[in-house]
Amino acid sequence: MDAITSAVIEGAKSIFKLSLSGIKTLSKYEENICELQEEISYLRNKKILIEEEVSIAIMDGKTPKQQVTEWLRKVSRAEDAVRPLLQMLQTPDENINGRSFKMLQQYQQSWRVANKLDHVKELNSTYFETVAPEKCSPIKAMEEMQVPSLVGQQAASDMMKLLEILNSDDNKRIGVWGKGGIGKTTSVKNLINHLCNSSPNSFNIVIWVQVSRELNLSMIQTQIAKRLHLKVEAGDTTHSLANRILRRLKMRVEATRRKILLVLDDVWEKIDLDAIGIPSRDSCCKILLTTRSFDVCRDMSVDVPFQLNLMSEDDAWNLFVQSAGSVLYLDGIQSPARKIVASCRGLPLAIKTLGKSLRDTPQTAIWRNTYLRWRCSSPLFKNIEKEVFRPLAVSYHSLPSKILQQCFLFCSLYPASFSIDVVELIQCWVSDGLIHENQTVEEAFNYGVALIEHLKDSCLLDQDGGQGTVKMHDVFRDLAILLSQNEELFGFHCQSSLPFNQMPKESSRRVSLIGCKIYRLQEYPVYSNLTVLFLQGNPIKIIPDDYFLNLKSLRVLNLSKTEITSLPSSFLCLVELRSLYLRGCFSLTKLPSLEPLCKLLVLDLSSTPIRELPEGLGSLCRLRELNLSYTRLLKKIASGSISGLSSLETLDMSFSAYNWNPKMGSCHQNATFDELLSLDRLSVLKIRLDSVDSLASASSWIKKLKKFDIQISPNDSNYDAQSNEKRLVLRGVDLLQEHLQSLLHNTTSLSLLTCEGMAQRHWLSLSSLMSLTISNCSGIRILISQERSSHAMFPNLQHLVLDHLKNLETIVEGILSRGICLSNLKTIQVFDCPKLKGTISYAMLRHVKKLEEIKVSGCENMCRVIESGGQKKKNLPVLRVIEVKNMVKLRTICDGMWVCPVLQQIEVSHCFQLKKLPISVGDSCSLKEIRGDVKWWNNLIWENHDDKSFFLKHFQAYPREDCLKRQKYK
Repeated sequence: MDAITSAVIEGAKSIFKLSLSGIKTLSKYEENICELQEEISYLRNKKILIEEEVSIAIMDGKTPKQQVTEWLRKVSRAEDAVRPLLQMLQTPDENINGRSFKMLQQYQQSWRVANKLDHVKELNSTYFETVAPEKCSPIKAMEEMQVPSLVGQQAASDMMKLLEILNSDDNKRIGVWGKGGIGKTTSVKNLINHLCNSSPNSFNIVIWVQVSRELNLSMIQTQIAKRLHLKVEAGDTTHSLANRILRRLKMRVEATRRKILLVLDDVWEKIDLDAIGIPSRDSCCKILLTTRSFDVCRDMSVDVPFQLNLMSEDDAWNLFVQSAGSVLYLDGIQSPARKIVASCRGLPLAIKTLGKSLRDTPQTAIWRNTYLRWRCSSPLFKNIEKEVFRPLAVSYHSLPSKILQQCFLFCSLYPASFSIDVVELIQCWVSDGLIHENQTVEEAFNYGVALIEHLKDSCLLDQDGGQGTVKMHDVFRDLAILLSQNEELFGFHCQSSLPFNQMPKESSRRVSLIGCKIYRLQEYPVYSNLTVLFLQGNPIKIIPDDYFLNLKSLRVLNLSKTEITSLPSSFLCLVELRSLYLRGCFSLTKLPSLEPLCKLLVLDLSSTPIRELPEGLGSLCRLRELNLSYTRLLKKIASGSISGLSSLETLDMSFSAYNWNPKMGSCHQNATFDELLSLDRLSVLKIRLDSVDSLASASSWIKKLKKFDIQISPNDSNYDAQSNEKRLVLRGVDLLQEHLQSLLHNTTSLSLLTCEGMAQRHWLSLSSLMSLTISNCSGIRILISQERSSHAMFPNLQHLVLDHLKNLETIVEGILSRGICLSNLKTIQVFDCPKLKGTISYAMLRHVKKLEEIKVSGCENMCRVIESGGQKKKNLPVLRVIEVKNMVKLRTICDGMWVCPVLQQIEVSHCFQLKKLPISVGDSCSLKEIRGDVKWWNNLIWENHDDKSFFLKHFQAYPREDCLKRQKYK
C-alpha cells in the first residue's frame, strides 16, 4: 500500500513538474523567440569569421581541424532548422479556429523554440583556439631577398623608374631586358626589397621564380607551389597542378582584394602562363620578367620593355671600389685599376668579378698584368673565364642557328670599340656564304639587317652612335674570340689592333689582322681553307708576288688603308673572290686586269688616286656593287666597261672627277652616260653630272631607280651625301629646263644652290618632296604665292631650309585654302634673309601643326618670328625647339602667347631687343633648357618674380669662351 501510495505521489510530482515546466515554457514563449533570433544572428557572424579563418588557413597550406569542420556542419544544419521556424512564427495562420487548439499549437511551438534555443546556445558556446594546426609557417606577402645593394646613381634611378612602371595600373606585364651580366636580377631583387621595406602591403603576394635555360613548366610550377605552401603530389600532372595553383591564387586575391606579382627571372623563351596556372588575363595579376632577349619581351606581350644600360664611368669605378676594397688606395694601384675598370666598358659582372679577384692584392705588378691579360684565355684567370665568360656564353649558345653564331663571331674580326659599317658587314656575310648570294642587293641587305637586329635583341651586338654602324662590346668581343678558339670548325682567328706576334693556324678560315702594324707579309702563306682576310690599316707597302698563290679559296679581301702601290701577279689566282676592298689606298694608282675575277660581287676603290679603271672591268658580269666615290683623279673609264656590268645594282661615284658629259668633238673612247642607261638592274646611283643634257632620254630610266643622289653642277663642288632615298643637288642650273622635269618629280630631297628660274618655278608638281633647301638664289621673292598656290602644294614636305636669299620677302603670301599644303612640315631653318620680316605668317601658321623645330639666324630686319594674325593664343602642339640668333631688330618671337605643351629648348643669341619669353609657366611643363647670353637674360621683363624664379632654374648661360668667339666672329 505504501509502495503504491509512494508511486502515486512521485507520479503526481512528475506531472506537476512537467506541467510547471510547460507553464514556464509557455510563459517565456515571446522572450525565447527574441533570444533565439539574437543567438542565431550571433551564430551566423561567428560562422563567417570561422569560415574566413579556415580559408586563410587553407591558403597557408594548413588542414582545418576535424572539430572545426564538424562544428561548421552543425551550424549549417541549425540555420536550416531555425530559419523556417522563425518565418512561421512571424506569419501566423489566420485559418485556425478554436481557442483550445490555438493554445495547444502555441504550446508545441514554445517547446520547439526552447529546444532550438538550447542547441544554438550550445553551438555559440564552442570556442576554438586555432582552426588548423601549425603545420608550416604562414605565407608572407613579401620575402626580403639576399642581394648586394645597388651601386651608382644610374642603377638607383633605373630602380625608381621601374617602381613607377610597376605601380601603374595600366602595366600588367613588364620586361626588364639587357645583356648578360648587366645586373637585371640584382636590380629586380633590390626592387622587391624596396617594396618589402617601404610598401609591404602593396601586393597580396610576390612570387619569385628562377627560370632555367631549358624551359621546364613543372619546375616553374614547383617553385610557385612551394611559395604558396601547396603540397606537390607524385601523381600531379601539369594540368592538375595548374588548376590547384589557379584556385589558390584566386582565393588569396578574393580574401584580401590585393594584386599578386609573379617575377620570372632569366626567361629565354615564351612561357605559357595559363599552362602553369597563372591568371595572366586577370587584372589582379602582374608579371615582371627579366631576359637577355628583346624577342622574349615581344613574345610575352609585355606592356613596357625596360632596357638596362651599361654603367657610367663614375658608377663603374664606385662598384669596383666596393668590390676591391681599400687596397685601391695604395701607391701605384689606382692607375692600372682605373684602366681595368675602363676595359670592362661598364659591364657590372666583369667589374665585380675582377674587383673581388684582386681584393687585398697589394702588388702593383699583378694589377698591371691583370690589365694586360685578363680578357685573354690565360691560366692565370681561369676564375674570370668561369665567372664572367661562361655565363655570357649562354647567350651565344642560345642563338637559334649556326649562321647567327657565325655572324656573331664574324663581328669579332673587327677591332675593339670599332664602329662596324652595316653595309660592309652584310657584304662580307654575303661574300663569305653566310647569306645566300643568289638574291638582289636589297634582299640580301634586308636579310642581313634582320640578322643584325636579332643579335642586337639578344644583347650580343650594340647600336653604335653613328648612323648605319654597329658596335660589339669589348667583353663580348673577347667572349667571341674565346669561343672561336673552341669552334675550330668555323676557323676564326682574330688579332686586330695588336702587334702581330702569332701566325694563324693552317686550318683557319677567317683571319683578321687589322691594324697590327704589319710592314711585311710572309712570302708564301699556306692557308688553303682561307675565305676571309682582313689586312686593312697596316703600313704594308709591298705584297710578295707569290703571296696569293695558295689562297685560292679566298672570298673576301680587305686591303683598305694600306700603303700598297700595286697588286702582285698572284692576285689573279683569286678566282673565288667575291669582295675586294681597296678603300683609302692613297698610293695605289693602277690595278691589273680584273678579268679573271669573274665571281666578284663587290669592288670598293673609293678614295684612291687611280686615274683609270682597270682593264677587264667590263667582264665582271656578276659585279653588283661598285664604289668609286672620292676618286678625284679618275679621268678614264674605257668605253664598254660600264655597259658590261650587266648585274650592277649600286654605283657610287659621288665626289668623283669623272666626266659623264664629254664635250662635242672630244674623244669618245670613254664610257658615257648612255652606258648607265643600259644597266637594267641598277637601282642605286650616286653621281655628278656637268649638265642636264644627259637626262634628255633618261625619264623612264630614272623612275626605276629606288635611290639616287645626283648632283648637277658645272664644276666639281663639295656636297654632303645623305641617306635620303632620292636626293638631287642643282648648282647654277636653270630650273625651267625641260630635261629636269622627270627628275624633279621623282625627287624626295632637293637642294637648289645659285639656281635660276626660281621666280617662274611652279612647285605644285613636287608632291614627292620631303626635304627642300634653297640657297643663294637671288631670284626668289616669295616661296608660295597666293595666286599660284594650291591646297595640295608640298603635301609631304618635312624639312625646309632657306639660306642666303637676299630678296626673299615672305615664305607664304596671303591666305592659303585649307588642305594638305605644308601639313607635314616638321623643321624650318632660315638663315641670312635680310628682307624677311617674319618667318611664319598667320597664313602659314594655320597649316604647320606638326612643326617640331624653328631655327632662325642672321635675318637683320626680322621683327618677329611668328605672326599671330590678331589671335591671343597660338597653338603649336608638337614644337620642341626654338632657336633665334644674330637678329638685332627682333622684338618678339610671337606676339601674344604660345601654347606649346612639349617645348623642350629655347636658345637665344645676340637678340638683345627680345625682352620677353613667349611662353607662360603653365605651358612649360616639358621645358628642359633655355640657353642664351647673360646680358640678354638679365634684361628680360617678367610678369612677376615667381615667373623669373621658375624659368631661372632652366637657364644655361653660354660659356665665356663661346661668347668671346661670337664677338670676335661678329
